[in-house]
Amino acid sequence: MPYASNRDRVVPALELTRAAWPVAPLNLFLTSGFKPGTFDLRWDDPSILPLNSRWQIMGVNVYRSFDSEYGPFHRLTDFLMGSGFWQDRTDIEVVTEDVTDRFRIFGGASTGFNGLIVTGIDGFASVGRVQERYVFQVLDGPMVRSGTQGEYADSAEDVQVFVGDKLARVTNVDGFSGEVEIDALFYPNVGFQKFDPRVIPSEGVKVTCSYRRMKSLLKTDLMQRVFYRVTTVGLPAGCDPCKCSSFDYVETPLERAAPVSSYEIEKLDWQWREAIRRNRWILEQGGERVRLFLRKNVGLDCPCVGDDYHKQPQNDCLICYGTAIIGGYEGPYEAIIAPDDAERKIAQKDIGRVVEHVYEVWTGPSPLLAQRDFLVKLNGERYSVGAVRFPSSRGMVLQQHFTIGQIDERDIRREVPMGDPMRFVATQFLPVPPEEGGPTPITEKGNIPDERELRGRTVTWENTTYLCPSLSPSSTRSRSPRGSSKGT
Repeated sequence: MPYASNRDRVVPALELTRAAWPVAPLNLFLTSGFKPGTFDLRWDDPSILPLNSRWQIMGVNVYRSFDSEYGPFHRLTDFLMGSGFWQDRTDIEVVTEDVTDRFRIFGGASTGFNGLIVTGIDGFASVGRVQERYVFQVLDGPMVRSGTQGEYADSAEDVQVFVGDKLARVTNVDGFSGEVEIDALFYPNVGFQKFDPRVIPSEGVKVTCSYRRMKSLLKTDLMQRVFYRVTTVGLPAGCDPCKCSSFDYVETPLERAAPVSSYEIEKLDWQWREAIRRNRWILEQGGERVRLFLRKNVGLDCPCVGDDYHKQPQNDCLICYGTAIIGGYEGPYEAIIAPDDAERKIAQKDIGRVVEHVYEVWTGPSPLLAQRDFLVKLNGERYSVGAVRFPSSRGMVLQQHFTIGQIDERDIRREVPMGDPMRFVATQFLPVPPEEGGPTPITEKGNIPDERELRGRTVTWENTTYLCPSLSPSSTRSRSPRGSSKGT
């Protein structure tokens, strides 16, 4: 992967190199859906590329990775996409479940006058008058609230319970455990001067519960890093799709597909690309080689997390290393940072004597860093990454500036092993269905064929990438060399 940027391609290599696989689609753009947990992806038709003329393009696959642009990547598409648009979002589905045989408490009476103590589903003991209780537990929990990023259901409005064909009242909902309690109390009807009949389960009557559950979560809070890659799938030209097997399909390797993230607002043009290359040259001459570990924010929960309410892991856990996610960190990834230029001192703290070594460094735009990542120097010292700022131009990230501080030897991050990173791992899971969407307004150069054109979103990008109309390829070819004009 090029260090300078996530450019879609190098034009000479794409136009002249014959690869053993179809070329990934160009001009991959990621835009915000303007609501939590929604991203829109758009790309160009891969069948217009010259190198793909040797293939019968069948569609594209979309891959997503959290926290690291190097993977692991998960495939979002169950079937090949034939269009140029995909919407990735948090998907919450409505489930209707038969809970007739899933009651944990069915009609049990409780009273506070004969010494009995009643324990509610929330775990707190209460004493009250005689009351029947009907508590069931859904099978496909946990239950979540509508329009949220996985918040657990906690009110009667989040579920609907039917006893037969009658809607029952709900008094308690525990979304995490999936427990629901039907209200068995009598309620007075002032208009008719009597009690309304209650709707409670009985033997032989079907009870159903409608609720919402999380189908897929696209986490976007706390500066969550989300990366996408789009690959092309094709068959050799002349191969009949009706007679081909799954082994005949060829897909672009993930490392050959350009990644895109929510931090990439605009594609780099040649000017800023050259600036990034020169900054890289400076780092190569005097910078310090390090290994980066990127903290996980999503993944499988670690068993050391005590309860779902606090979600606090153990600070000495060797499974998650204090992150609450199994594995703890992605990496290590090689990088170069600015050289060390700060004093070291030993300070007396309440935990004893510690080494204080804090200073600010900078590096290139890749890999994308965030607070609470850490790096390892060649001498074995480990440093925590502080707040990161991104000097940019028109939304294009050019550098990363951040403060690092030395990690004490007793810190759990010292136990993270220095193994080889696992990259470009593709695991299929249930995808988010695409939605219809219009094309993103992008630039268009009529004098450049579509299979060679690089597109951006702003006029400034077009001017700096293709210079100006007077210097376009078609106009420069029509000019006469200096001194060849006649007359004057």
